[in-house]
Order: sequence, then C-alpha cells, then structure tokens
Amino acid sequence: MKTKLKSKWVGVVAALVVIGIAWVWQQSTPPAFTVTFFNVGQGDAALVRTVAGQTILVDGGPDRTILSKLGAALPWGERTIDLVILSHPHADHVSGLNYVLERYRVRQVLVTGAVHTTPEYLRFLELLKEQGLPVALARAGQTVELAGGVRVEVLWPQESFLGKEVPDLNATSIVNRVVYGSTAVLFTGDTPEENESSLLASGAEVEAQLLKVAHQGSRTSSSPAFLRAVSPQVAVISVGQNSYGHPHAEVVERLRELVPQVLRTDEEDDITFMSDGQSFTRQRPHLPFLQFVLP
Repeated sequence: MKTKLKSKWVGVVAALVVIGIAWVWQQSTPPAFTVTFFNVGQGDAALVRTVAGQTILVDGGPDRTILSKLGAALPWGERTIDLVILSHPHADHVSGLNYVLERYRVRQVLVTGAVHTTPEYLRFLELLKEQGLPVALARAGQTVELAGGVRVEVLWPQESFLGKEVPDLNATSIVNRVVYGSTAVLFTGDTPEENESSLLASGAEVEAQLLKVAHQGSRTSSSPAFLRAVSPQVAVISVGQNSYGHPHAEVVERLRELVPQVLRTDEEDDITFMSDGQSFTRQRPHLPFLQFVLP
C-alpha cells in the first residue's frame, strides 16, 4: 500500500513539475504573430495572435471544445479576446462562441446581421445584448487596425444583410484577410463559388500565403479560378467526422493540384503557423524545434 501511495505522489509531483516548466516557458516566450486553426470537429474556429498580444477569434466551432483550445493557446490566465468574427450564424460556427462570450472578456464583435432563428444563434445575440458588447456589421472595404501593424480587411459581404432573411446563409459568410507585413491569411467561412466569382470580378485583393478552405472542403466552394487568385502556399481544411462527404474528393484533388500543401485538422489536430512579417513557419505542437519555413 505504501509503495502504491508513494508512486502516486511521485506521479503527481512529476506532473506538477511538467506543468510548472510549461508555464514558465509559455510566460518567457516572446509574443509572435501566430495563426492557429483549431481541431474542433466538424466546424470552424481559428485564433490569430499578434506580436502585441492582441487576439482575433474567427468562429467558435460546434461546441465547448473551443474553451480547452483557447486555454492551451493563450498565456496562463488570459481571458480577453480583442475581436470575435462570426463568419455566419450556422451552428458549427457560432455554438462555441457562446461559451467564449460567457467566459471571456470580448472587446469587439464583427457579424453580418443576417436573420437566423436557431437557439444557438439567438443565444449568441442575447449574450451580445446582455454584455453590451460593441458590435460592427461587416461590409466590404472595412479595415480593422490592430497594434503591431496587423490589419483585418473585410472583403465580403458587398451589401448589408442587417435584418434580412437569406435563403443560403453560407452566401452571407464574412470573407476577411488578416495581414501582417507581407504575409496574409484568408478566412472564407462557408462562402460559395458564386461569391468567389464576385470577389474576383470586384478586383479585391485575395492573395494570401495561408487559406482557410471554405465550407470544410465542400464541392460548392474553392473554384480553380479562386484558388489561383489566392495562390496560397498552404490550404487548411477545418473538418471533422461528418455525413456530408466533406471534404469532397474532387475539391481535395483540386487543392493538391493547385496548392503546394494541403492540411486537414481531422488528420493534423491543431495547426499553427508563425509569421515574421516576411514568411510563415509551421509550428509543431509541443515540439517547437520541428518546423519548416514556407517559401
């Protein structure tokens, strides 16, 4: 019995030492511009962290998984999100944000204002009202400036959806480009090919080294023309187990033909890249010395 008890305490002490070392390492690590595509199952959630320590959360996934993801990604005890972007109100994007709003201090929220009456989205709107959060309506041409030379460029929607009932909420998806130095990441929500064509026709700047593939790799998005215009070095598919056939084999093949590297959260788990303002570097979880630089 004593031997078992001693072994138990040795294990507890060892675990505490590891946690302590990890905490010290995290606190001593200088801030960097990072983009993390979280593995939240069948849905989207990504975190951008600036060199000034500001944070942008793009969507929240389908459930409370986002809480553990943020707890691991942010410095110990940090409970502030500077900007939350809800690409559109479908449950696999908004549900997790409700848990975030209940537990984190959010400085600003960017939405489309489109009408949707599911319990998840109504709860989201209720939380915004209860907390009196500053809410901005997304519109092409908007730019949100953050510290350290980071800016968020809104490319879509090109019209106001405030108070409108829209047959296809995917078509209201906010498309935004986060730029740091000469590097950029493009977030596309679930935007369909029709929107991609309109974006290209408008002359909007869509080029980015990192691309969050639209709609979990659905065949309704990611046209060849759009992929060529974005010209990403890496395309990330945020996807989990599903009955929709995501990602579609045709889209995966297209991506592999046109993009040097295609990554999936259901295969890679969380996917993090760091930028020095000139190029992105893949950061391997728990093994920071294993990394490669994008050309």
